[in-house]
Amino acid sequence: MENMLLAVDIGNTNIHCGIFKGDSLGKTFTIKTRDKTLGRKIRPYAKQIDRAIIASVVPEALKYIEKDLCGVLKCRALVVGRDVDSGVKNRYRKPGQVGQDRLVNARAAFELYGGRAVVVDFGTAITIDVINDKKEYLGGVIAPGVELSIDALSRRAVLLPDVALRQPRDILGRETRESMISGAIYGYSSLCDGVVERLKKKYCKRCRVIATGGMSRLIGPYCKTVNSIDPDLTLKGLRLIGEDADV
Repeated sequence: MENMLLAVDIGNTNIHCGIFKGDSLGKTFTIKTRDKTLGRKIRPYAKQIDRAIIASVVPEALKYIEKDLCGVLKCRALVVGRDVDSGVKNRYRKPGQVGQDRLVNARAAFELYGGRAVVVDFGTAITIDVINDKKEYLGGVIAPGVELSIDALSRRAVLLPDVALRQPRDILGRETRESMISGAIYGYSSLCDGVVERLKKKYCKRCRVIATGGMSRLIGPYCKTVNSIDPDLTLKGLRLIGEDADV
């Protein structure tokens, strides 16, 4: 049986995991970052997993995830930025301030989508990043994420309810929940389009725009500038880095 690679993307809200056989992504699953159940989730596949690689933006979660994996897998997981490089030149003024997930996304976008790119990651925060034709990460934009924003709105405005995000019926809401959903989806898709257009005009006029992250399937279709929606972009980037490292 062909051995497998486990890719783990530890985010602020969720941990997204994928198991690759060769370059094919098979099983994927997501757990809350605060949950300590990753070992139990992967135990049924542990005998076939001989390589593992992690990207993390949550240091405390990384500690217990590494410990959890150590007790289940027969291999040691490599951590991007500590044990292995992303393979992308980081041009940030202070390189250590860039989350490794953003560099992993840059690597995946460049190699899988044909070079220069803008990556829009709809996660806890929204990041919009630019990769040039030299495979260099130039920098990006950070904004509050969709769920974070609408949760804060519900908490701070007494008369506004909690809402579950979904496709809006129309841009014009006719009751409060519909209006809030419309504001979130159309508002953030417009934010994406406005920022991307400005970035493309200044830094990469002819490039592909890839949407990723947990909310990309919901918001991506409303973004006129987005060429591709790939929720698993980070996992695919981890696989590419893992191949370089021969983990």
